[in-house]
Order: sequence, then C-alpha cells, then structure tokens
Amino acid sequence: MDIIEVIDHFAHKYNDINLIKSITNSVNKNQRASKEWCVEYIIPYLSMHVNNKICIAAGWYGLLGHMLNEYEVTTFDMDPMCREVGKKLYPELKHVTSTIEDFNPRGYGTIICTSCEHISDETLNNFLKKRSQPSIVCLQSNNYYKIDGHINCKESLKVFTESLECDIIEKISLEMGGYTRYMVIGK
Repeated sequence: MDIIEVIDHFAHKYNDINLIKSITNSVNKNQRASKEWCVEYIIPYLSMHVNNKICIAAGWYGLLGHMLNEYEVTTFDMDPMCREVGKKLYPELKHVTSTIEDFNPRGYGTIICTSCEHISDETLNNFLKKRSQPSIVCLQSNNYYKIDGHINCKESLKVFTESLECDIIEKISLEMGGYTRYMVIGK
C-alpha cells in the first residue's frame, strides 16, 4: 500500500485531520533527510556486528525501519496509532506499542532513536543502560524548539553529546534549514 492509499484509508476510517497531517509529516523532506543521513552513517557499523537485530525507539510509523528493511527491525512507539498506521505503511517491520521506559532493548545489536528531543536525558540514558553489550547506538536530536513535543532540544552537538551516557564513536551535525540535527554513534 503506498502513502496515498494509506492516507485515504485512515481518512475514511477515522476522519481525523490531525492523523492525516501526522502521516504526511512523517515522510516530509526533513524527516526523509534525517533518516537517510542515519542510514548512511549506521550501515558500516551494522556490518561489524554478528547481531544485526535493530531496535528503533520512538520510531513513529516506521520510515527509518523501512529504509533498513534488509535487517530484522523492530520499531516501537508509545502511541498505539503508530502501530496501526505503521503496519499499513511498512508491513515488513515488527511494530510494537510501548513506552521507552517499558521496552526491553536486550537482544538487539543496534539501538536507534532519532527522536531524542522528545525524551528526557534520564529516560533515554536509563533505556540505554538496559541494552545488551556489545551493541551500537545511533541517536539524533536537534535545536528545533518550535514544536510542543520537543521537550529536550539541545543547543549544540557538544551539549547533546555530553548528555549521553555511552562511549562516543562518532558525532556529526547536519544543517536542516532553520535548525540543526545532531547525531551520535556510540557503544
């Protein structure tokens, strides 16, 4: 099912303009760019591990998981609608409804979260402490304060890096036109 068919399906099923806006926003230019950027940097690390199971925390509907679909991907989000929509958009993925506090990342070789601006430092670091070792983490945040759900934006890559309790391998920033995304790869 393509994105237009999915939007049409949910428009008729729920008649909820906010849901339609959310689905559309999940594949906008900046969302795709940040996910493609993640894939570009994480692929070399995936080939270094025997365990290629990937967990995507706060994965929304699953766009990033879809881009990594040659691997075994589980994407989770606390909003049950993300699972319902995600299964229509990206049926090849395992979609789970869970909070980051309740999801167990053990057993995954790679942990990815491109939504760190939505999660407190304490919650994110507690989640990372539960993962299996060795594993790779790929985390993204930004300095885009204009969205209500962005409760934990960072003013710089340095501040983002300092907030994380993992061994940093690589840290990069990407100008997005009006804001900057930060990405950290660690172990």
